Amino acid sequence: SKSCICQKKVVTLCPILCAYAKMRKENIITYYRDLENKYSPRGVDYSTYITPVNFKESLQTPIHRWYGYKEGFSPSFVAGFIDEFGTQKESVVFDPFSGVGTTGLVAISKGHKAYLMDVNPLGILAARVKTTNYSHCDLDEIKRIRAQWNEIQDYEIRYDIPNDTVKRYFDPITLDALLKVRSMVLDLKEGLVQNVYLLALLSLVEQISTHHKNGNGVKKKRLLPSPYDFKVLKQTLLDRIDLYVADIEGSELTQKCDVINHSNLDAYTLPTKVDLVLTSPPYANCFDYSKVYLTELWLGGFFRQKEDQTLFREQSVISHVHYRWKERNSAYKSSVVEDMIIPTLKQQDLWSANIPNMLSGYFSDLGKCLYNISQNLNHGATIGFVVGNSVYGGVPIATDIILAEIAEKLGYRCTEIRVYRKVIASSQQMVLLTEEEKHFVRESLVILKWE
Repeated sequence: SKSCICQKKVVTLCPILCAYAKMRKENIITYYRDLENKYSPRGVDYSTYITPVNFKESLQTPIHRWYGYKEGFSPSFVAGFIDEFGTQKESVVFDPFSGVGTTGLVAISKGHKAYLMDVNPLGILAARVKTTNYSHCDLDEIKRIRAQWNEIQDYEIRYDIPNDTVKRYFDPITLDALLKVRSMVLDLKEGLVQNVYLLALLSLVEQISTHHKNGNGVKKKRLLPSPYDFKVLKQTLLDRIDLYVADIEGSELTQKCDVINHSNLDAYTLPTKVDLVLTSPPYANCFDYSKVYLTELWLGGFFRQKEDQTLFREQSVISHVHYRWKERNSAYKSSVVEDMIIPTLKQQDLWSANIPNMLSGYFSDLGKCLYNISQNLNHGATIGFVVGNSVYGGVPIATDIILAEIAEKLGYRCTEIRVYRKVIASSQQMVLLTEEEKHFVRESLVILKWE
């Protein structure tokens, strides 16, 4: 026998098994080559985080900057897509994985009607607050509360957070101040203005917490922030509100954006059929967003008990291994995933034995989402899917070309795949890849037509 590097460990396999695994992997790459010849992905061929699908630009753009969301698009990327594929001013835009609403905000800013959908209530809150056309009365009420709060010296803690893990992510002084300011927000009349203040508070979490988002969860900061007492935290929030007010006064939204809290895995009918879809589903990267945004989901009152996190996961696309999903409809499964990739991965020493099932469910869910989207499209509609490819057990998972193949079986036509950047997987995975295999580890825009 000899040593064969697989995933994170060095295991001993007999030469026959190593040769068999290598043959299976070569068959996958051959299949990928055929799909590459068919769809001809083209674009950049270097590794960079300066990419049009990165959220960094949003952090300097009015209204978009109200809530930081690293998984989001840049506004110019959305604007470019709409300019290129919007055939007329009346084109209706839809994003079924809308995140914090970037697609919808850009669309209505350009005079288009838009629909947004997401299963994440945090994203829904952000999208609704950001895409609202605020009246003079709304703005006056936001300012009135701001002036009233400026005089408050202390406040009673009226609402607790029933999650001890979340509480441990804050210094005791900051936690006390946070619970008081949160109580102030929750005591406001429910509605648009309360949502503005709630989003402003949640946008401060990363700044005031002792932990920051890191991969699939949070990690303690090396340099801890100074504690925020009530006076300092309240002023920090009011400064945030001042930014919101300035952005509202400097913007004009003339179109309406409908924001829908719904799982795109369940059938739905939009009020009108749409002409443009630009979206990005979760990547098959094992990130569990109910963990990544756990603090905000509990602070915002979206999670009130553990069952809420379970429901969130159940209604989401299968993209991680931290939950055992119920069996789902197998009608949308990918043959290359089921017949080639999964049997190959099952021979590897993976860090989680659930990875093959996760990938099976992931591509099946993407197929279901594509089907549900198709029921809401006008003929000739253009659909853009931003996806990220991944690596497991030394096998590249070429999501972009697999998605294109799934879409064509559902009646779409893949017109183009634009590669925006090469992605660097973990060092344990990259050493297992040949130069050709590294070519498939990338982030891309898959462009489809519905005819």
